[in-house]
Amino acid sequence: MKVIKLLLALVVASNALVFGPKQALAIERAKNGKAVEATIQGLMKQKKLTREQAEERYGNYLVNPNEFALQAAEETWKAQGYKNWEEAAIARSADPEATKARIEEFTAKNRMRGIAIMTVGSAALLWYSSQNPYIPPGH
Repeated sequence: MKVIKLLLALVVASNALVFGPKQALAIERAKNGKAVEATIQGLMKQKKLTREQAEERYGNYLVNPNEFALQAAEETWKAQGYKNWEEAAIARSADPEATKARIEEFTAKNRMRGIAIMTVGSAALLWYSSQNPYIPPGH
């Protein structure tokens, strides 16, 4: 019976041309309906959402959990009035000056790493091109 439900969910998903939250939720429901229902009920209670809002939120999570978490964090710091994640992290920190210094050090170090990688890669590509020039076929 579960196989039939899963196949039905896949058919519904394939007919939509785009795999999105509704299709992900339908597949998850077919695999484990009780857990999905518990999650939906929990979202409705915890976040004070309607059933449709909770289903959409859970479907978005199922499609791409990492992107969902990043978007949720962004919504949180924007709602609190911060311009970016760095400003929010500094404001929430017990030691704002140390946090700001760590963020600036991390940013500067990784910027230099990126520049170094691009420089080495470009130099290697230029060297390889000079040692192996392109000769069109037939010449």
